[in-house]
Amino acid sequence: MTPPPTALLPSRPTPQVAPPQLPDPGPEAPRSKDPHTAPLPPGTAPPRRVRAVDGLRALAVAAVVVYHAWPAALPGGYLGVDVFFVISGFVITASLVHVRRADGRPRLGRFWVRRAQRLLPALAALLLTTAALAAVVGDAVTVRLREQLLAALTFTGNWYQAGSDVSYFDEAQPPLLQHLWSLAVEEQFYLVWPLLLVALLAVVRRPRTRVVVVALGALASAGAMAWLFTPGDDPSRLYFGTDTHGFGLLLGAAAALAVPLLATPPSHTGLALVQRCARSRVLPIAATAVVVVAMARLADDLTLTYRGGIAGVCAATALLLVSLLVRPGGPVRRLLAQPVVVWVGVRSYAIYLWHWPVLVLLDAAFPAASPHLRGALTVYLTLLAAALSWRYVEQPVLRHGFRGAARRLRAAVRRDTAVRGPLLVLATLTLVVAAGSGLRAAPDRGEVESLVLAGQAAADGSAPAPLDPDAQDAPPTPAPLADAGPAEIGARTIVLGDSVTLASATGLLAELPGVAVSAEVGRQMDEAPALVDGFRAEGSLRPYLVVALGTNGAFDPATLDRLVDAAGPDTRLVLVTAHGDRDWMGGVNRDLLAYAEAHPAVGLARWDRASAYVPDFASDGIHPGDEGGVVFARLVADTLRALP
Repeated sequence: MTPPPTALLPSRPTPQVAPPQLPDPGPEAPRSKDPHTAPLPPGTAPPRRVRAVDGLRALAVAAVVVYHAWPAALPGGYLGVDVFFVISGFVITASLVHVRRADGRPRLGRFWVRRAQRLLPALAALLLTTAALAAVVGDAVTVRLREQLLAALTFTGNWYQAGSDVSYFDEAQPPLLQHLWSLAVEEQFYLVWPLLLVALLAVVRRPRTRVVVVALGALASAGAMAWLFTPGDDPSRLYFGTDTHGFGLLLGAAAALAVPLLATPPSHTGLALVQRCARSRVLPIAATAVVVVAMARLADDLTLTYRGGIAGVCAATALLLVSLLVRPGGPVRRLLAQPVVVWVGVRSYAIYLWHWPVLVLLDAAFPAASPHLRGALTVYLTLLAAALSWRYVEQPVLRHGFRGAARRLRAAVRRDTAVRGPLLVLATLTLVVAAGSGLRAAPDRGEVESLVLAGQAAADGSAPAPLDPDAQDAPPTPAPLADAGPAEIGARTIVLGDSVTLASATGLLAELPGVAVSAEVGRQMDEAPALVDGFRAEGSLRPYLVVALGTNGAFDPATLDRLVDAAGPDTRLVLVTAHGDRDWMGGVNRDLLAYAEAHPAVGLARWDRASAYVPDFASDGIHPGDEGGVVFARLVADTLRALP
């Protein structure tokens, strides 16, 4: 889940890019001058590099990499994305304001060209290389690769993921270019925000009011995320949406507009107080502590995360940026400005681009390898790729532009026609051919999705329907099934489940003719009581109810009491344990086992044990194939027959 770091290009492209430190006009500067639009004095030095901001980028990208490689080690590492958003909003706004003051006009065309020079070369190298490697690794990582590539090239990856149904399958077969959703959000900001900023500077005359207007925009975006978030529902639309997740960019922009105000002589007591707070020693330490603690504690499945948690981290990051620019020195600034930290921060864009595809490709190529070993190898290969990208792809374009870099490359190839030139051409052609082959062969569906969709098609014809109360094969009270045949068991049973049940639906219907299957991707145990109430209200609840809902997350054990109450005394309940390597499944199975032991009338189907006999699990190790679906069905039937 996670956005790319960005860097601000100075007025003339150089290999070292950084956010500006706006010049302090000093205590004798006229108060009447607008710090956002007033022309700079002739000969004003260009913005200097703030190394601590690069260090903050390093912190953000390190958090994202750790979160993806070792999720349990840093549950809130995804917040590095939001730190990047704030930095991007700050840097871009400060750059546009500086150019406006230095040149007397915004020069938006030049700004967009520089953004392209900064972003596109590294992105193109990533897309070409990963598409070629994916073709070598195999179909599992090329699922929907053509769609992903188109979304990446058009910077619409966030809307592609928000509007598609592939998010559930990310853990099973993670999209190779999933992480580029954040780059799409930033690029959309780069296209729209400069126009809005020009209008803001022209229409709103008071500098402080501009800051307030942008901050209110950020508040509206964060409020939309909080208002629309529903606990238990998939938050993908809110997380990926530019409208509901754009507050970090806007908070960074508001901070950039506030910095020059803090560098002017205070015109009233309130501004003087704000300036003292911004320059205090406590602010950078407190803001950094908020960000670090949130990365360590704020998991991505908490309600607090979407109702103020992410926005709070963005606000703390914006305050930290302000303090880094208006207050020299301090332990936080010195720590972030360490050479090793800055080295990572300067290359953070490439690190972000490469880490996720490297991790996905390693997982697909070496599924049996130790996760810790894969994580360590991911870090090493990512840093290597980022260093090469910075030196041979990004820096040449930043120094010389697209045309200049292309001319120098052609000249270098011509000078070395003996070995390196032909090898470079051959390597490039090989990458292009391999990438084209991978894209042509990329399947439109992954293995897990194909299994689930096939099961969904089978289950659609077995949806629970109202039973005829006079039917002899549907007695009003549960009759023992010890000697019942498959058809009799199926006629008396409804199975309530998730995607594992859908993958097993063909086997269930073949082994237990007439069984009713109600299953849905992503369904959780907390939804079961309300669903059973609905079955009872419409008269479709059968004498035997099988509930297999442990795949997608933990639940409150009290939910099982509500489930039994919803089923009523005339329905026997069977709970199915979960199988897989997800962190929560051990706790889920312990809760189910404890409940079954405390309630002898409740049956327990040990899918976690029966799964040892499944020969055809999908690559995620969770969803069974056709043979596994038969094992699942026979487990359910045997458990029902064993009920007293």
